[in-house]
Amino acid sequence: MASCQSSQVVFSKRGEEYKSAREIAAEKRAARKSGKSRERIASTSKDRTSRTRVRNLDKDVATVIQTARSYTGVPYRWGGTTRVGMDCSGLLCTSFQSIDATLPRTSEEQSRYGDEVKPKDLREGDLVFFGENKRNITHVGMVTEVVSREEVRFIHASTSLGVMENNLYSDYYKKLFIKAVRPPVF
Repeated sequence: MASCQSSQVVFSKRGEEYKSAREIAAEKRAARKSGKSRERIASTSKDRTSRTRVRNLDKDVATVIQTARSYTGVPYRWGGTTRVGMDCSGLLCTSFQSIDATLPRTSEEQSRYGDEVKPKDLREGDLVFFGENKRNITHVGMVTEVVSREEVRFIHASTSLGVMENNLYSDYYKKLFIKAVRPPVF
């Protein structure tokens, strides 16, 4: 299984200069120190209607979310942590590396990393866990946007569609939801 600490080559889009998540994060930290960056992050939700929401987020949370979103469309690959392919826990490990935080590698281990959060108290950066039964966590995602009590967006690596965002309260994810955790890095 690939490790979060992997130093494998990551491929960029055609014609785009490659930058690792760490390089992007380092540039952002340097820009913040020089006063050039904003504490706002714009996120686009692509459901039936497209809308843009601008939220004031903690800088680290915003960096982790932006890094995770940069992997949108990357295909699913068990044990993957690169743009060639990612699994759900690998996506989060790689995204948290952008703020120099190390998450455990598997979704089961990540479910024990931090304090449990009630669904009504979810906020951006929280980890959400899924499985077929309450004793067997098999999937993880990260909250990217809390729109309302009926819409909480989270990013994850779907086995069929790759890295994407979905609503936690859709019928499918509602029945698989097990718990949420706030990682101690924020």
